[in-house]
Amino acid sequence: MHLLTQAKLGLAAALFALAACASAPAQAPSDLRQIVSTTSFGMCVGYCTTRLEISEGQVVLIREARGGRGASDLPDQRFTTTLTPAEWQELQRLAANTDLSGLPPTIGCPDCADGGAESLTLGARTVTFDFGADVAEAEPLLERIRALRTRLTPE
Repeated sequence: MHLLTQAKLGLAAALFALAACASAPAQAPSDLRQIVSTTSFGMCVGYCTTRLEISEGQVVLIREARGGRGASDLPDQRFTTTLTPAEWQELQRLAANTDLSGLPPTIGCPDCADGGAESLTLGARTVTFDFGADVAEAEPLLERIRALRTRLTPE
């Protein structure tokens, strides 16, 4: 009987461990060191591409110029702001609840018909999609990222 009880306890522990693994996020929040989001517009003059780099303690927005009529002479712009520990933890939480693994690398037709392109990179996984598109698997995180981009972009 003692061996049977031990077997039942072992089975219960194994099932509990499997349940914990199944419900764990794809990437633990503490493992994530950076979130990157880009935007670009092909038929554009002026500042046509952005790269938003979010990491613990800071957000950096880099804007690059492209195009004719002197726009290519515009210098790259770099804007930074601090990120509070609470803001970083919230972004990590949102990223942990964002599963890009089931998505193709490209969704839709980014920048077709000059609609612009946007991308999201979490760890080694990048997904590119139409600018401003709803991506259900990442929507809460994208909303926060887009708000940060707007906050840092000069008028």
